[in-house]
Amino acid sequence: MDHFYMNGRLWHVRFVSPYSPYLVDRTDTLRVATTDPETSTIYLSKDLSGDFLNRVLIHELGHCAMVSYHLLEDIHRMVKPKYWMDVEEWVCNFIADYGLKIFSAAYSILGDQAWIYLPQEMGRLIA
Repeated sequence: MDHFYMNGRLWHVRFVSPYSPYLVDRTDTLRVATTDPETSTIYLSKDLSGDFLNRVLIHELGHCAMVSYHLLEDIHRMVKPKYWMDVEEWVCNFIADYGLKIFSAAYSILGDQAWIYLPQEMGRLIA
């Protein structure tokens, strides 16, 4: 899949050369992935694969969620400007590192009910 909707906003996913200018972030640093809210595109290095690709993609989807649901405004309201980018990255890392663990714990408590509820809720978020 090369595109998806999140809160009604169309996002694209593109795999690019690991040295692509699309992978240069706001700090002028070359990264393995970036998300551009202006073009609504996630750019991923073609060198990514396996579990690392999964983690990076989930991290970038966190950026998409913050933009699509206007959550950056909340960060900007609650955090000093010099920390905005650090907090945004922290949130995306939290989602990538702990999201599955949280959903797994929900399953251990709710059983099959969790897997019925969670996909419906996630589908509603992404649709």
